Amino acid sequence: MAEMTVEQRQRVKQEAARAALLDNNISAGLVVVGSLVSFVSPPHGIALGMGSGLFWLCANYRQSIANDPPRDDFDEVWVTSASLDENLLPGTDEQERTVNRFAAQLLLVCDGLYAVLRSLERFDGATAASSDTGVAAQLDAIAQNAAATADHQDTLLALADDVNQIWAGYQDGEGLSWSSADLATIQQFYRDSVGDLPPPSDAVATLAGSVVGGADDLLEPFDTGLSHPVLDATELPPELSPLIGEEFVDGIAAMSAALRELVV
Repeated sequence: MAEMTVEQRQRVKQEAARAALLDNNISAGLVVVGSLVSFVSPPHGIALGMGSGLFWLCANYRQSIANDPPRDDFDEVWVTSASLDENLLPGTDEQERTVNRFAAQLLLVCDGLYAVLRSLERFDGATAASSDTGVAAQLDAIAQNAAATADHQDTLLALADDVNQIWAGYQDGEGLSWSSADLATIQQFYRDSVGDLPPPSDAVATLAGSVVGGADDLLEPFDTGLSHPVLDATELPPELSPLIGEEFVDGIAAMSAALRELVV
């Protein structure tokens, strides 16, 4: 019989809270890079800017898992089925499509996290109501959603080096420098490329169209109390080198491991 231990659930919560902070750091870095790149190649800059917004979205889903309250609609079961349709992925050249693919993968992670959150909350509701049927159904959903989210995160990490190389190419080829960024400029760039979430910018809405089967309200982040890494900033973030480094990779890998062991 499947079960979820208190200790393993707490481990997922801890890893989710840690990963939310890592998401915020990458969000802040990507908007600096996107703003700089946009002066050379606006489409590539916008793609990077969208990534910044979607890391912020992802951070809020992770933090929501760390905070999850019970729900009483445990008769409903949601197992994520979101997938990427490469034919709908926007971009006119391979670099733009690479960054957009990375951003779309973030949306798949968000959908998986959202499904994990709902199934955890419904499990708690079923437990409180002493519904054996509800508990069993939600445990099965938790296991499937956790595994899917871990798989999506693994794919995200596999794509990270491509994004790092694109930024390194702009640094080497165009002489772009983090030190030349300006806070007010990157904040306006964020608003233009990402939108308010909700509503998203036209670019983010188009990108989201390549993710098939995701939640209808996926682009509506929960209010988790996290400070916005870009719009609430009072100074430029410290330079990230590489842009997506080992701390992020290790943190997300640790969360994936915890997710895969959540239900045994």
